[in-house]
Amino acid sequence: MPNDYITIKALSKELNCFLKGGKIDKVTMPEKDEVNLMIRANNKNYTLAISCNASNPKIHLTHQKKISPIVAPAFCMHLRKYLQNGNITDIYTLNEDRIVVIEVLSKNEMRDTVSFKLIAEMMGRYSNIIMLNEKDIITDALKQVPFDVMTKRTLVPSAKYIVPEQPKIKLSEKDKIEALLKDYSGNSLAALLANNISGLAKSTAQEIVHVSNVDDNKQDLSKEDIDNILNALDTFNNIYDSPLYSPCASIVNGTPQDFFVTKYATLSEYRKYETINSAIENCLIQKDDIMRQQEKTKYLQKAYNAFYSKCKKRLEKSNQRLAEASSKDTYRIFGELILANIYKIQKGDTKVTLQNYYEESMPDVTIPLDETLSPQQNAQNYFKKYIKLKHTEEVSLEQIKELNDTMAYLESIEPYISRAKTPQEILELQREFENIGALKAQRQKGNKKPPEAPPIHYLYKGFNIYVGKNNLQNDKLTFKVANGGDIWMHTKAFHGSHTIIVLETKEINDDVIKFAAEVCAYYSDCDNSSKVEVDYTQRKNVKRHPNKNPGMVLYEVYKTANVMPNEHKEYLK
Repeated sequence: MPNDYITIKALSKELNCFLKGGKIDKVTMPEKDEVNLMIRANNKNYTLAISCNASNPKIHLTHQKKISPIVAPAFCMHLRKYLQNGNITDIYTLNEDRIVVIEVLSKNEMRDTVSFKLIAEMMGRYSNIIMLNEKDIITDALKQVPFDVMTKRTLVPSAKYIVPEQPKIKLSEKDKIEALLKDYSGNSLAALLANNISGLAKSTAQEIVHVSNVDDNKQDLSKEDIDNILNALDTFNNIYDSPLYSPCASIVNGTPQDFFVTKYATLSEYRKYETINSAIENCLIQKDDIMRQQEKTKYLQKAYNAFYSKCKKRLEKSNQRLAEASSKDTYRIFGELILANIYKIQKGDTKVTLQNYYEESMPDVTIPLDETLSPQQNAQNYFKKYIKLKHTEEVSLEQIKELNDTMAYLESIEPYISRAKTPQEILELQREFENIGALKAQRQKGNKKPPEAPPIHYLYKGFNIYVGKNNLQNDKLTFKVANGGDIWMHTKAFHGSHTIIVLETKEINDDVIKFAAEVCAYYSDCDNSSKVEVDYTQRKNVKRHPNKNPGMVLYEVYKTANVMPNEHKEYLK
């Protein structure tokens, strides 16, 4: 993906056309490393998303509506203080690098109108969002760095903002580029440009070589070749103002993959867009959603793996203790045989051979003795071992049952981790982990109680169908939302969501049952390429499981539908 200076420069010019003169109505931070500016410009509302995520730094206009945290981060509050109600005066790139500057005319603490700068540095792991005052002094930075050896900069409030050093040749330094090309002696011309000139991705360098009509592996470059390459570099450096500007995205399996400022020769299947902003949004929205989901639920997956492993080890130890306790009756028999034949045993004996009358053939059995103890004391020792092992057996059986229930419950939670997207859904999963001790309970910040995540809602042929997104929702749907006569569904052999068909006074038919069963199968931990058995019954036939874990139920009266999993997106409410 050529998210290089060429692309960002064109993007900044496009943003300037859309947003210059616009008023910043609102500032939000839906992600810990992303700022959204709601802007009113040219009688239109825009949302500018700026992310300094190390894996996916970006800046573009978006239609995506993200939910903001209940308590705004400190950096968000800082931006609101100085940028909200301010007017954008200019948007441009800085130092011929992947740095976008948004100049805003706003008011300071003294209510004087001054110019502020919001800097978006999009440079991989060094990406950052920085706020400057009219003297280019840092007022705050999303990622504060006391001093970085690599960038040789300090990014903390009150420090002077220093532009990152650029070791490569800048596109405006034509003399240096010409000298570089004159020294070229073969191999790959595109690699030479990408490795030595600032702001060129490899794919962009390849396209520049293609546009200049010079062979990438040519050994000696003529003056005409060098002029053609310099002209091509100049064209791409100012591509936004050239006829070549034609935003597009490569298409892979019908999905926009990478965005480009023009149709590169390497693109086989592509889709044109009116703006580079649209191309970027369509390419990044799915990637960003997946990345954000993985980042936000990483701690849940880690907690699941750690707690499941812990339960598994405890289960192995409990099974081991249970196996050891299986010899308990042997010690009881030894004790009783000693007491029955006490007249045959003397203190100081190390063993005794007695007839075991507990077995039908009454074989001889040799019983070890402690020579320092009397016969009665040896018998009491064996009875104590028997009582201890009997207690161990009882405790182990109880622990094994409890651990098996916990592990089954954990397995029912795991599929929901990869499906959780909204903060509410993730928070509900966190609550489940806290309830079973897989995570330490967190104190709720602020006084506001977060809203509950809604279940998945379908409307099919007049029937409302609800699907739980986690066990807490499953429990609520089954025992609080559904009435006794409503239809309840769950996959027979897989962990999955509870599905409810609300009947009200309507008569249900097989087609609605089949539809709901397909949805139920889709939201289960099954292979979506094969048929799945889905049990269904009236809600009144479903009882809570004795272990009282949310979403765990028992039912005996039911029917089974054999269906192919299907999301049925077109019927989602």
